[in-house]
Amino acid sequence: MKQSYYDNFLETIEKRYPRKSDLANALMDVLPLEKESIYRRLRKDVYFTAEETMKIAQAWNISIDNIISANPQITRPFHFSMIKYVNPEEADYKILEDWNHNLELIGQDPKGRMVEVINSLPRSLYSRSEHLTRFSTMKWLYKYGPSHEVTPFRDIRIPERMRELDMEYVRLVHNISEVHSLHDRRFVARFVDDIAYFRSIGMVAEDEVALLKEELLTLIDYMAEVANSGRFLATANKLFFYLSHTWLDTEYLLFESERLTLSSVSILERNSIASADKKVFDRFMNMVQSVKRSSVLMSGSNTLQQVEFFNRQRDIVTAL
Repeated sequence: MKQSYYDNFLETIEKRYPRKSDLANALMDVLPLEKESIYRRLRKDVYFTAEETMKIAQAWNISIDNIISANPQITRPFHFSMIKYVNPEEADYKILEDWNHNLELIGQDPKGRMVEVINSLPRSLYSRSEHLTRFSTMKWLYKYGPSHEVTPFRDIRIPERMRELDMEYVRLVHNISEVHSLHDRRFVARFVDDIAYFRSIGMVAEDEVALLKEELLTLIDYMAEVANSGRFLATANKLFFYLSHTWLDTEYLLFESERLTLSSVSILERNSIASADKKVFDRFMNMVQSVKRSSVLMSGSNTLQQVEFFNRQRDIVTAL
């Protein structure tokens, strides 16, 4: 029997560290996971996520191409988009323009829909704010840029063309007839924790923290208004806003129209692997249904829970 991709990957990393304890310790140096979480993945109780796999492959110089089975019956095509958000080139802009074009096509379909499973502040929200976008760019550059580049918040500049594409993305999402947004309950707190960390290492000054707090509070007010009505303010298209009771490991974006499906998995935060394959889309949609079963719908109802949740988010931001 031919081995699966995951078995091939485990075999590759186990050859590097034949002793399980050594392998677990080495993986803990690469991934922000506890030892038991590592062992669960090695036992295949759960699988390494796509982002974890990419981090291991990059850290240990492992070629994913060499370990993925080429059997067309069990593999599906994905495209990895590695966009440079600082000093972008024409190819980077082209990727974003193509995404926006696809969203425009989906928005033209009266039955078009978007589904996002999110554990952090999504692009469709932080892109509304120039400074939150600058902060997200600074964080991305700090974590995934050249190791010698440590650029503080004050020196981050968003090219005008990139900013225009971000704002167009927000507008096009609002034009989609139906958006299902499934959020981890700590998605705001996680963003706040990041701000606190970068303040602690001197990359964000106190006056800049105040600026980010102000924009986050404005964004929370906007989210509360949209969740209360269950519709985007500019277009009146439907928004189904969910809060998950369980931790969401990986972020997914799914788009569907009569003629087009797109599935995107976040890799290295602001980048993604994407597929237009219908079977990939259907598999992810099955996963979405399980997330919905462990979530509560907040939009258009549950007014008391809405008020409590968004007041709690304001308190988290104010406490920075």
